[in-house]
Amino acid sequence: MKLKSTNLARGVFAWFCFLLCAFSIIAGLTFAMYYPDIFEAIPSAVDKCGQALSGDLRETDSYKDNVSILFERLYYSTQSNAASNTSTDVTAEKDNDVPSNGYHYYISRDESSTALSWVYVESISKDVLFSVTDYSTDPAGKTITNDSNWDAQTLPEGFNYLFTCENGVTKIYYSDKDGDLNCVFSSDTPGAFYTLSLSYTLGALKQSNAPSPKISFAVREKPTSYSLSNEIVSDAQTWVNNIRFAISLVAAAVVMFTLMLLLSILFRQDRKLFECYIAHGLKWIWIEVKVIAVFVWAFVVLNIISYGFDPAGTAVTLFSVFFVFYLLGIDISHNRRIYRHNIIHSVLKLVLGNREGKKFEQIVYRKYMATAGILMGLCIVGILGYVFFYSHWLMGTIWFVAFYVGLFSAGVGTLVWFAWALRDDLRDYGKLMEQVEQMYKGDLDAMYHLPATSPLYDSAMQLNMIRDGIRIAVEEGIKSERTKVELITNVSHDIKTPLTSIISYIELMKTEPDLPPHMQDYLKIVSQKADRLRHMLQDIFDVSKAATGNITLMPEYIGLDKLLRQTLGDMDGVMNDSELTWRVQIPQEDFPVYADGQRMYRVFQNLIKNAAQYALEGSRVYVELQKQGQNAVVTIQNISKYELTMDGDSLTARFVRGDDSRSTSGSGLGLSIAKSFTEACGGTFHVTVKGDLFTVMITLPLKEPPKEPEKEPLPETADAENIASEPEANLDAFPEASEQTENTESPESSESEN
Repeated sequence: MKLKSTNLARGVFAWFCFLLCAFSIIAGLTFAMYYPDIFEAIPSAVDKCGQALSGDLRETDSYKDNVSILFERLYYSTQSNAASNTSTDVTAEKDNDVPSNGYHYYISRDESSTALSWVYVESISKDVLFSVTDYSTDPAGKTITNDSNWDAQTLPEGFNYLFTCENGVTKIYYSDKDGDLNCVFSSDTPGAFYTLSLSYTLGALKQSNAPSPKISFAVREKPTSYSLSNEIVSDAQTWVNNIRFAISLVAAAVVMFTLMLLLSILFRQDRKLFECYIAHGLKWIWIEVKVIAVFVWAFVVLNIISYGFDPAGTAVTLFSVFFVFYLLGIDISHNRRIYRHNIIHSVLKLVLGNREGKKFEQIVYRKYMATAGILMGLCIVGILGYVFFYSHWLMGTIWFVAFYVGLFSAGVGTLVWFAWALRDDLRDYGKLMEQVEQMYKGDLDAMYHLPATSPLYDSAMQLNMIRDGIRIAVEEGIKSERTKVELITNVSHDIKTPLTSIISYIELMKTEPDLPPHMQDYLKIVSQKADRLRHMLQDIFDVSKAATGNITLMPEYIGLDKLLRQTLGDMDGVMNDSELTWRVQIPQEDFPVYADGQRMYRVFQNLIKNAAQYALEGSRVYVELQKQGQNAVVTIQNISKYELTMDGDSLTARFVRGDDSRSTSGSGLGLSIAKSFTEACGGTFHVTVKGDLFTVMITLPLKEPPKEPEKEPLPETADAENIASEPEANLDAFPEASEQTENTESPESSESEN
């Protein structure tokens, strides 16, 4: 199965998003299944969210419930006959039994004095102002307040909620931004409802035979402290914060679910790519293992269901069911014949799969399989023997010990045999590799004989036959090259002999007097062509000798700078006749090299003629000599007049010319001769072409001549005549120009191509 790997990471991410969406849907369905009343609570939840988002704490259920509870406590405090204090001003000093910062009111729901609960009102904070007038014990009424300066029918500054109860009628007022009071609730209005707690308290007030008390309290908009007295605002704010946090969580969950669903849809192609990788991994699992895993999973799920579990366990179980069927669908859709990959098929393939292999593979494979089979058989025999001895009560007897000692000895012997055979195979393999390495190094006489029982015997015999074939091919190649050189030499000699006679007769004819002018022109043309043919034969002869290594060199210590200057001086006529500008840069320092001066002179001569003939008219030719490390480098650059369509290596081949039409003079051997002579002298010859820019770089190693031993001083009695008769030292290391131009008489000779 061919798989792409371009968006694998994105596919993994989309796959996880898909699984999280599936789990979220399953968890939601499970929760709805366990709590079906949740749909009926949706309107109430929406109403609470609206209260939390409205920004007015007075409209929240928490605020209303706490206000109703405070009214309930204040009302029932008037129904008790055992008030802890009858003072009308809570700011006065109290007895030591009552805290100075508040009052306790006992609350009773019947006429008995049994206290059900008590109210503690802190008088310091003044976040809730209250005024209670009780008419049960005094017809004139007893008023209890935590601020005697407060008018119970008004709202002080900073308060925005007023609750009043007078003559059994309850009214609630809100203070707007301008400070005006607006009645938002009145109990005498038909169908009016505030809270259940308030309804129950008003019902008890109407059923009571005692005079109705007058109760008023005001709540500050922003509390100044956090204590029991301002629990109305603080609890409402906490309730709003909790509702808003729950809304944020639900919104985040919805956004995350939507985002994961969109990503899983957008990247479904990448998810399918990852599913292909999953299917590729499932393909290598035996069908028996898959069936056993499914049965084990089903057994675990059924046991969990039988014991019962909570909604979380139900969601996880349902998701596991979905995941198992999801993997099964992937496996079946991508691996159509999943039943074929089973244990029996794998064992048969392992045993019989190497039948078509090489002999070496088959023999080694049989050794591995034999060793594994023997060890597995010994293990099975050991298990069966243990069962036999255990069932016949023979554990610990001499037979038991002898049986397992024999099994252990057989196993060790099998491993020793396998190790011994592996050692022999590795030894033969090492010999074979050693023979290959020696043949790679050029030793074609290397040969190793392996025993006929070795798995590598056939390979060794084939390698020996290859060795013999290579040796025969090399000998035939050498013989063919030798024959070619002899043929070229003989043909050149055979052609050179009559050519010499032709040139001689041409020279004789030139000496004839009274030749007509047109005959003199004919002789001149024939002389030039014969001379060109002579130099071409000489070039071919030189190239052949250089290619076969038969060239004769006379290396000596020379100055490369002097040789280059001498060559340029000798070629001054050719350079002046060309329509080129020559830029020569030769430093005033020594460049000692060890090379054949005549051959290098020929190299530079060919390159200068090459530039003069094939450079673009009116362009410049650069000749430069410089040192690069321990080497002397000569660089010649020019712009070609012809378009160069080949690389540098192709230009240095034999009979290759930059002029494809071959309309110019030249043999196409100049660069080939220059390269052969340079390499024969121990240097490198490199040609580069960049567009029409042609560059030749010649590199020769710098080598100082050895120092001559100092001569002993002459005796004082030496005869001056003997001194004068000593031979004069040869100060010129280079041949004369007349000697160098022996093979360069014609300007058309030894020309090479760009």
